[in-house]
Amino acid sequence: MQVGRLFTFVLVVLIAAAGCTDSELSVQAEPWPQANQLFRNHPQWVGGDGAYSCDLGPDASGRRRTLWLFGDSSVARTADRDLHGGWFLRNSIGVQTGADPSTALMQFYWRNTDGQPGSFFAERDGLMFWPGPCLRAADRLYVVGGRLRAGSGQFGFAAERPVLFVVDNPDADPSTWQPRELYFADRVVDEWLGTAGVLHDSHWYLYGEVGFGHDYVLSRISLDNLATEQLQLTEFWQDQTWRQADALQGPPDILFKWGAPESSVHWQPELGQFVMAQSEGFGATTLALRTAPRPQGPWSPPQTILRPPESSVAGQNFVYAGKAHSSLTGADLVLTYVPSQFDDIPVRSRPWAYSPHFVRVWFR
Repeated sequence: MQVGRLFTFVLVVLIAAAGCTDSELSVQAEPWPQANQLFRNHPQWVGGDGAYSCDLGPDASGRRRTLWLFGDSSVARTADRDLHGGWFLRNSIGVQTGADPSTALMQFYWRNTDGQPGSFFAERDGLMFWPGPCLRAADRLYVVGGRLRAGSGQFGFAAERPVLFVVDNPDADPSTWQPRELYFADRVVDEWLGTAGVLHDSHWYLYGEVGFGHDYVLSRISLDNLATEQLQLTEFWQDQTWRQADALQGPPDILFKWGAPESSVHWQPELGQFVMAQSEGFGATTLALRTAPRPQGPWSPPQTILRPPESSVAGQNFVYAGKAHSSLTGADLVLTYVPSQFDDIPVRSRPWAYSPHFVRVWFR
């Protein structure tokens, strides 16, 4: 599980909570258990975290498809969903058909080599791939994430570098995809790109985080440069302007401190604002939203909107990976989070754990 890089400072809890009081959003949020079955109806895919998503475009009959990207994933050996003797993969994907997750269909995918399940994005040179945000642009699919090196212990992971995968046939069945791995300029390696992403003004904006406090920075690449795979032309927000990576004078601007290691950003029409969805802090956490008029901010402090019920269950529980999924329907905004346990991985004692859970949000 990639939670080691994700949550390093318990102090984030205190600082995030202190900043929640001056937001003016009027929000109603509630768990959506009926939609959780989307992740529980497969006979072998039992769970996964991360849960980034993007609009994959319609299928042949015009139904909306959504791509889901999961980090560490559990796959049962047989169709009874029993994890004993199963596999623990470093990533997997799913394709949802239908916009409403409570009625949609889901198909999960991973690689198989000689009957042995493996990560959809394969390990390379001893490094695993942790998926981040994705984007369907024209006839290609782009997935940003990071190559990680496993260390010791449950939280022992080291980030090596962000990478970009390109899929040239996103309308085909994912079992036929052959993702091509591209690299950002060396200067970009210093920032962990892929915390969140949003399409705006013919650019893909990619958020990154630096330091133990998950301070947020921002980059962008034009769709034209993305299409021609000129990743060296990635720009960073520095000194209130955009600079290419090789022209940076020191580190990029910090948009705000004490961010989340995973999040999502999208444009919310009801608010006329960009919205960032995240988990707050570490452990039995809450879900929160930030708002901004532009991708580079200024961003509001996080406003707590829901304490997931699993955060109140007795035991060594933690809740993380809060994100919004703006292509889904069923509310003004649909979020997910992942509950798990510190002392039972992969989770067997609590079937609700280690799988995304849905939340419905309305803006009033």
